[in-house]
Amino acid sequence: MGICHHDKTLKEIVDEREHSFQETGFAYGLERLELVEEDPAKFMRFQMRLVASCINARESAKLISANPMSMIQGELLFMLANAEGDVISASYGLAGHIQCMPFIVRNIANLGFEDDPGIHEGDIFSCNDPMYGPPHNADCYTFLPVFYKGELVSWTVGLNHIVDVGGIQPGGLGVISPNIFTDGFTYPPTKTGANFKQHKWWELHWKRRTRTEMFNVLDDKMRVAGVASLHDRIQDIVEEFGTEYYRQGLKEIIERERRILVERIRSQAIPGKYKYLQLSAVNYKGTLGKLWPASNRNWIIHKTGELNIRTDGTLLTDLEGLTSEAEFHANAYEPAVRMLTSLGMWPMFAYTETINSSLLYMTDWNIPPGSMFNPQNPYAGTVMGLGVIAGYIYLFHNCLSLAYFSRGFLEETFPADGTTIGYGAAGTLEDGFQWAGGDMSLITCQSEGATPYHDGFDAAVCSPNPAADIGETEAVEFLLPTQVNLGKKLIPDFCGHGKFRGGLGIGMLQLVNKPGRSLILNAFAATDGMGACALGRSGGYPGTNDIVVFAHDTNIRETLEKGGTYPRDFVEMNQWIKEGKLRAETVESYKGPTPSIPCRDGDLFATAAGSRGGWGDVLERDYDLIQNDIKYGWITKETAETVYGARVDEEGRVQREASDQLRHEMRERRKQRSVDAKDWWIQERRKVLKKDWHEDIRNMYSDCLKYKKFRDEFTGMWQLPEDYNIE
Repeated sequence: MGICHHDKTLKEIVDEREHSFQETGFAYGLERLELVEEDPAKFMRFQMRLVASCINARESAKLISANPMSMIQGELLFMLANAEGDVISASYGLAGHIQCMPFIVRNIANLGFEDDPGIHEGDIFSCNDPMYGPPHNADCYTFLPVFYKGELVSWTVGLNHIVDVGGIQPGGLGVISPNIFTDGFTYPPTKTGANFKQHKWWELHWKRRTRTEMFNVLDDKMRVAGVASLHDRIQDIVEEFGTEYYRQGLKEIIERERRILVERIRSQAIPGKYKYLQLSAVNYKGTLGKLWPASNRNWIIHKTGELNIRTDGTLLTDLEGLTSEAEFHANAYEPAVRMLTSLGMWPMFAYTETINSSLLYMTDWNIPPGSMFNPQNPYAGTVMGLGVIAGYIYLFHNCLSLAYFSRGFLEETFPADGTTIGYGAAGTLEDGFQWAGGDMSLITCQSEGATPYHDGFDAAVCSPNPAADIGETEAVEFLLPTQVNLGKKLIPDFCGHGKFRGGLGIGMLQLVNKPGRSLILNAFAATDGMGACALGRSGGYPGTNDIVVFAHDTNIRETLEKGGTYPRDFVEMNQWIKEGKLRAETVESYKGPTPSIPCRDGDLFATAAGSRGGWGDVLERDYDLIQNDIKYGWITKETAETVYGARVDEEGRVQREASDQLRHEMRERRKQRSVDAKDWWIQERRKVLKKDWHEDIRNMYSDCLKYKKFRDEFTGMWQLPEDYNIE
């Protein structure tokens, strides 16, 4: 006898869910939504009770955690799933994780958890292993079965991003890890508690395997408290509405919202194939040396994609041509891909009364086996594959923007690209106290890109995570005792320019203050110095790169003691050093992830999350908009002239006649510098025939040419012989 309806096993109902959809095209085979049709008001009340319960669990439970990422930035989520694993409703927070829970339940069903270790009332399960569903090991899942009169009717789920995972680099955003053995504390689905209480041994694991034991133990208690309180509320709802209504209602929520999403695509998007490409980098050469020989190299990550918008409103995303799996931190599995890319779907079409698993029923993926997002090596490193997947969030932003724009919609276009900064830290204070932490405030803080009809917001930031927050600098300073924030501000000119420009990127500058015996910082940055995926639309400029700068052995302390001022961002810091106003013995600059950097007292650490692209020709920007930008300090007079062709007087007023003449001259220069497309193709083809590329580019093409689709497109584009190959 099984624990589910009609004495079926968990595996049986999971298999039935998948088979019924494949056979009928409807979630759970529901051709008719009986409860919705019979009493829509009652059904809405039922659904909103579920949503409210999830929100209540989140807002109550997070008061237990001391992790600023959970308490302030919203890096947590509480969910209700049905017995089959589909998420029905969720709180605010890390919405993408809704896509992962069905994979976790499918895995524990296939692993036979119902028999061993058993699934009973009050049992607590935990998992952060990407092979079984979670996206990476910094996102830790705690889930609890909900029984009603002996029948498994649901799962309550809580998860959050923890401060440190115990990997080779401190924090939860490690960018060096050749395999799972250096990823940190990674645990497959595990029964970690009973009778609504975690076992003592589980707490000991957190204390022995991670650097931030206090935060991680409190986070675990937070998740347990949340899923336990949600469990009780769900039982009350089942009691009120009845088991049959509850069971059927959860399924109808999924099917109803699947239909809503499909209809939105059909009504707004032009069907077809939309191409996407983003390049990023993993730079290990010279870093890992003799310890991991296969990792002592660099990779250009080829993130190609083709979004197929079908006439029935469903989507197929084809990743054939993606870089192969390798011994680096950037591998991932299908649940991680579905999880993070859903953040590009929520704002484009997947907004409903409550976000849920309905996306899984209208989105298909082709992720070739052996590629970095479908590794066949069970020991592949995955600690920050999520950071590389992030580029594919914007496949949906950009391709769907084109699909909507093609149909004549302006307001629904929302092109974007990834611009994020976060870092981990670890050190030993003078008294021998060891500590670790991290900061993600510039990950949940990204400027808005331009649209066809307005600029990205000047003084606002947006994030791919619904209801996330930039975070409070003071709270992060409490977590990181050596980091003192000197400045946190929007940076002039740091945007994608165009007829309409992107919003300004935000930067932060910190002083390293009395680190004691040792301190290392390691930053994660999304652009890798490779530019942006969302190149400017209709002639607009692309966004800027992320920036990370370390200035070592500065004289900032001496300056402050004399009552002097200090720089507030990387632009001011670099300018002061250039002018001699600030002294620094060495300066390290990065446009992507960094290795672990030793820092000392008085060092300066500057970061800036790049901006998103512009829309339209810069020489068509309205003079009034330029004048307004100068008034508020968003762009400089130099940029107004060199980029936008606007002559500006001492008071910041645009001289229109002089500007018209300058723009005419700039257009003429464009014509003189332009190259006929045929001539450009001939020149580039010579390089392809000679294979005249940098070593990293050669390796990238050699890898991608093993895919038939990429090979056909590449050889067709350059008219190459059939036996063309790169050794």
